[in-house]
Amino acid sequence: MRLRGTSLVLALLALFAHEAIASPQADPPRTLLWVWDRPQLFSAPPEGMGIAYLHATVRLSGTQSRTTWRQWPLRIAPGITVIPVVHVTLDNLAPSPVDDTQQQAIARALEHAAAHSRSGWVQLDFEARRSQREAYVALLQRLQPLRANVRLSATALASWCMSDPWLPAGLVDEVVPMYFRMDAESARIRQRLQATGAATVPACRDAAGLLLGEPWPALGGVKRRYVFHTGAWKTEDFEKIDNRDAHP
Repeated sequence: MRLRGTSLVLALLALFAHEAIASPQADPPRTLLWVWDRPQLFSAPPEGMGIAYLHATVRLSGTQSRTTWRQWPLRIAPGITVIPVVHVTLDNLAPSPVDDTQQQAIARALEHAAAHSRSGWVQLDFEARRSQREAYVALLQRLQPLRANVRLSATALASWCMSDPWLPAGLVDEVVPMYFRMDAESARIRQRLQATGAATVPACRDAAGLLLGEPWPALGGVKRRYVFHTGAWKTEDFEKIDNRDAHP
């Protein structure tokens, strides 16, 4: 049964309230599964894996913002590392300035996620456009008080970590370059990674975002990888993920 609005929030609270929030110093496992807003048939991934689930989506359109919460409830076994993710989407027909009010909406969603994190981590997934970079930095600065209680992870376009570095260091605890769906830059970035085994920007070398079913780039020294699935995770998918930084 799909739950909406307040019912969903109560469901999430009931599912996670039995576990205390982990120390913000705790490190997530080596592999985390990105679980988007879809029904999941498993309650626990294999040993050594965690889950980064979509907690909320903030939709920006022009100067408007709208926050929606996860529609499908999660039932995850105790002891599994769980990181809530706040995803920001943009309206291609109504470009957004990511103004102060919109930044507040994103910050509130992340604060809500932090209050329900049982890992001591939250993640921001926001592919800011070039015109929004200054506002994105202002948003990260606004989030600094949050880091007193939880660690902040942020996804990044692969180009931001290779040929177009612009994110200031020190405003997040982890940068997760997304090495998939890189479009026209894919061949060049993969060639660079094949030659060096690491991102150009040092802050991007500890984590990687990967897609199940797409070739993974050659990477060295990655401490943590987030794996995305275009559909819903199934038990048989776990066999396709190993513990090597190589092609699955």
